[in-house]
Amino acid sequence: MRAKVHPSEQREAEAAVGTEAAEAYVERQRAARLRVALLDAFYRRYPSRMGALHELAASGIAIARFAGRSAAYDAIGDRLLPVDREGQLRTEAWRHYTDAFDAGLPADVIEERWLAAHLVDMERVKAEGWVERFDQEAQAHADDPSWAMLSEHMEVTLGTRVADKDALSGRIALETAISTSLTQVVWRQLTTGLALVRTFVAAAVWGTLAGGPWVPPGLPSDRWLVWRLCSATARCVRISRVFRQGLRRQSRGAERADSAWSLGPALQEVLGHRLGAVHPRVLRLFEAMHTFEMTASVHLYHQLTGWAAVVATLLIGQGMYEEHLDEVPARFRLFRRADGSLHFVREFWCADAVRVFDSDFVVREVDGTPTILEVFQDLGVAARMRTEPLADGGLSMTVVGLFVRGVATPVGPFRVCFTTRPTDDGQLFVRGVLELAPRNRLERWWMTRVMGLPDLLGEIRYFAREELVGETAETTA
Repeated sequence: MRAKVHPSEQREAEAAVGTEAAEAYVERQRAARLRVALLDAFYRRYPSRMGALHELAASGIAIARFAGRSAAYDAIGDRLLPVDREGQLRTEAWRHYTDAFDAGLPADVIEERWLAAHLVDMERVKAEGWVERFDQEAQAHADDPSWAMLSEHMEVTLGTRVADKDALSGRIALETAISTSLTQVVWRQLTTGLALVRTFVAAAVWGTLAGGPWVPPGLPSDRWLVWRLCSATARCVRISRVFRQGLRRQSRGAERADSAWSLGPALQEVLGHRLGAVHPRVLRLFEAMHTFEMTASVHLYHQLTGWAAVVATLLIGQGMYEEHLDEVPARFRLFRRADGSLHFVREFWCADAVRVFDSDFVVREVDGTPTILEVFQDLGVAARMRTEPLADGGLSMTVVGLFVRGVATPVGPFRVCFTTRPTDDGQLFVRGVLELAPRNRLERWWMTRVMGLPDLLGEIRYFAREELVGETAETTA
């Protein structure tokens, strides 16, 4: 049963919007308080770095009475919640987010699903015309300073979301879309948005000192709203990781929403008629990586390679060193840049972190022969790959030379090779090895006798199994 309007609520509402609109003001303000409580309960169970920004906005809107003044604000607030007013998940995208917790997926994967769910909500709000409805409300209160702050906040939250459609369509990374928006928000707050900051601070101070009106049982008071506002503000520092990921991924290229890009044309160009010697299952991996479920494990056979793996992972964001984890879920993804190059991302879901190894794959004429180059743009290094079919229908890709800042360089006394082979149980086994390849006896003596290095320094193993859709297609073919 809806609680009666308390005299203190009535007085606040009449002072803000007058007697006629007071009842609607009270209902909307109660709804704003409920949203803060719902978000608090939701993120206590399903915590997220970006969730702090969500709570910050909801708490600020409630304490500043923005939703109380605007019917559009109230409707937008409901539509941006992960749950409805009864606490039930609103969309399948949010269920996908909560399922990640139940499956124990890493925090970065959970964050990616949060971004997808939130961006879908934001786009739906804009598609339903709520921004235009708010503009109509704002025009009717053009001379009201409080509505000027509402308009500023609307511009900060929805006006800066210029890249969401590109992110949802796969043209840019989800993290890049949000980092672009956050950059614009910060810049706007430092230039034209200081009055909005003062509004929130003044409302928080007044709510702390005065305590606010009476509220129905189960709804947060003004002082509790201020506490959530301060807590969310402090936790917002954690979104810096998402921001950095957005910057790193801003040039990764476009991901196809309908299926995926393919390395098949590159293999066709390099192998020519020899492509027929490659097993169909191996070809499908390179043509449609998104149809395979993959696991990975890393094995390091010397302390030196262990240290190198840790340094590469932590300093340049490349690779995986958690060799104590076996059968780590892995995901291969391809993105296409405007110049036609393919950006190849390998993700390893290691407990609470996602380890990444990414590079560009291009085909170039080297010594008059089409050759696959694996390019590491951050390092200015391109690896020249010798690609050839194996007798069992597998495929071998071996690094036979380097280009460092465009200068041809030998690979030195090491050999890096990746082989992809079909297995008898219908899977694929991908093995990447780093092994010694001394060019003379002196190098071998130094590396094996003096340094004590084994012939095999380390390897990474993948097992890839085609999903049901792929298996069905193979059967019908």
